[in-house]
Parts: sequence; C-alpha cells; structure tokens
Amino acid sequence: MGVMLGRWCRWAVPALVLSSVSGETRFFENSAVEDVLPKAPADYPDNLQGIIWMDQGGFFGHSDVPFNAPDLACSFGDTAFHRLDPDTRVLKVSITGPAWQWMNKFLGYVGYNLLGVLGFFYEFQWNEDYSVAQTLPGLDLGVLGVYQVPMWLMSFTMVLQTPPEGACPPAKGASKKDIAKCAKWDRVSSGFLSPLLGSYGVLHYYVYQIVDKDGKRVQPFYDAFLEWANQNTDPGPKAAGLLGLELGKTGLASGTSFVGLRSDTKSKASKKEL
Repeated sequence: MGVMLGRWCRWAVPALVLSSVSGETRFFENSAVEDVLPKAPADYPDNLQGIIWMDQGGFFGHSDVPFNAPDLACSFGDTAFHRLDPDTRVLKVSITGPAWQWMNKFLGYVGYNLLGVLGFFYEFQWNEDYSVAQTLPGLDLGVLGVYQVPMWLMSFTMVLQTPPEGACPPAKGASKKDIAKCAKWDRVSSGFLSPLLGSYGVLHYYVYQIVDKDGKRVQPFYDAFLEWANQNTDPGPKAAGLLGLELGKTGLASGTSFVGLRSDTKSKASKKEL
C-alpha cells in the first residue's frame, strides 16, 4: 500500500472527546486510533478484522522499502465507501475516508489532498480463505471514468504470514528480520522490470495488527505504532489552511493524526462531541 503512496494510517479518554471535526477531516490523538477507525462488520472474515499498521520504511521491523508514505494505519470498516462482496471477494478501500489514518504534518496534508482529488482507492481481490490479496490501486475521476494500474505494470500483494512456533511476540532486542516474522501480512511489490533486477526486483515490507477484532491492543506492535505515529506529528496550521484543512484545537497538539470524513460520519462525530 505505502509503496504506491510514497511514489505519487490511553483507553481512558474517548476519541470523540479528543477529536476536532473540521471541514472534511477529523483530528484525534494517536492513542485513540482504536476508537476512531471504524470496525469491520462482524460478518467479515477474521483476517479483515481489527486495525493494521503499515511499517513501510522499517521503523519497527525489516523492510526493503527505503522511505515511508505519510499514512499510518487502516481498517476495513469503511462500509459507506464499499462493502466486501462475498461472491467475488472484492473489497475497495478509500484512502481519504474514515478508515485510513494520515500523519499530522505537511506531507500528510499534501498526500491526503492530492490523492483525494484523484479519487485514489485500493481494490483488494482476496483468495478463497482470505490469506492472500492482490491489491490494485485505482483512480475514480468521476465523469472521466475509473482507472486501475494493470498488474503487468505494477503488482502489489498482501500475504498472510504463519510465524515459526515460539517466535512471537518477538523477544526484547530481536533483530528487525525476526520482528518481521511476527507481522500479520507480508506486503510484496513488483513490476514489469522485476525479472531484470534480480533480488532487487521484488520488495517486501510488513504490516502489523495493532488492534484485534475485539478492539484490544496487540502488543508490542501497538506501542511501536504509537511511537512512530507520535514521532511523525508536526502540525502546520498555515500549510494545512492553504490546502483547505483546519487543524482545530486537537490538530495543533503533538501526538495527533487525522482521517477523512463523509457526511454521515461527520454528523455522528459532531453530535457526540456536543
């Protein structure tokens, strides 16, 4: 997920109190992510439940990718955008909706706005047991049509990992490669030139489950996510304003991030904050 983006998400305080709803975005404390990102419906497969964190640049575990996109964690709960089709096993996810978390800093504002204008989304095509997904980036340009990157040009997959017995959770001081064995998903990227590039033609980064299907934090992955998210908070109210975003009181604080809102989610959040 993050490879494509890089080239063009305490229990005590409810997120609805901490957040500020400004325009089409909602800023909130990173430690409230499990209260903000929508849960996947109960009838979705277990592998699609909870919240996952994309450790693209290898902050926590191993990664072949030398950079990070300005997004953080995501869920499969944005049913207002698209619901899983149980027959085709296709699920589309908007990266500018309430289920996709962005860093509260300049690159986050730019990424959110640019990709929002382009109608960027991901289409997940799952296999029968939901252990592998072909992930197709797409653009919804309204009257100009919907376009997707062909798999022969760029291929993105997510492969469910089965950790070696006794390997997880990773021991304190474990190497990044050992930590990566405990990730839920192996995110694999390749392209039409991959056969010519040998081992450099296929890139891996790892995706960690930070919140389970019951809304409980999964450690040590949640704390690693939170450390990374907090490090990547650099509120810029002037830059945000130029891009049409209002940070509000919450967005000016450290340790915060944001998601996009639809009219229905905006209304619900506003009512609960009053």
